[in-house]
Formats: sequence, C-alpha cells, structure tokens
Amino acid sequence: MPIPTDDRDRPCAVARLTNRQLAWRSIGIKSLTKDELVKQEQQVTLNTEVAIALLGGVLGWVLWTGAIMPLTNLKNTLLGHLVIPFVLSIVVSTFLWFVSLSWVRQRKFSKIAGIHLLHGKCAACGYELKDLPTEDDACIVCPECNAAWKAERVGVQHA
Repeated sequence: MPIPTDDRDRPCAVARLTNRQLAWRSIGIKSLTKDELVKQEQQVTLNTEVAIALLGGVLGWVLWTGAIMPLTNLKNTLLGHLVIPFVLSIVVSTFLWFVSLSWVRQRKFSKIAGIHLLHGKCAACGYELKDLPTEDDACIVCPECNAAWKAERVGVQHA
C-alpha cells in the first residue's frame, strides 16, 4: 500500500478522527451523522467498511459454530444456534471494523485528503489551515505537522 504524501510528495499521516467523529463513524449510518466532514469521508470508505463488517459477521458465526459451540451443551438450543452466534458476529464485526479503520482510511487517503482540505483542515493532522500564508510554490504549510497543501485545494467549507 502506498504511503500517503502531501502535495510536495513528502510522506505524511492520515488525520486522526476526534473521539466525537469516531463515535459518529461507528454508528455507520450516514444520515445520522451530524459532522459533514465525517459524512463525506464515510461515503468514500463505505464499500470497504461494509465488506469488512460482512467478513467479521461471517467469521463470528464460523468461530461459534465451528470452534466454540461443539465444546458447549448448547448444540440443540435456540440460544446456541441463533442468539449467541448473532451476538458474536456483531462483536467480531465491530472489533474488525475498529481494528481496520486506520488501514481503510490510509488506503483511501487521496479522497479523504480532498475532503479534509475542502473543509479547510490539514489532511495529515486535522489542523485548521484557514488564514495561513501561501508559500512561493502555492502551498500552505501546516504549522502543526509541516505537511504542505496546494492553496487551491484548501477550501472554506466548515462542518
């Protein structure tokens, strides 16, 4: 997987989500998300996140039915065939989503960077880039992380 780079082709990080933004992302329903930046980012990563959630659900079900249930006395019960595998699928799916979210966001960095920059935030650290000077190469340099972004990419739209 390529390393994310700024507009000067220097390696950079992917902006972290605040706890509030992460909470909205974990809900997973775009229409419920109040933060516009998160809503737009969620649309970019939706297909990958759904695939990960489905994989986690299948893994949870297989883990229960193939490895755990045979060791219990719940083989012929509603609890053993429906309730526990359903709950375990949700738990494994959620865990897999949390573990893989940074990988997904790094994989989709170019699109996510565009969204952050449109909102006037540094795509590498989330610092507010509004009212910062433009350098000779038409880049705005983030004072927090030193990532450089083309001034025309830095918008004024705010969440």
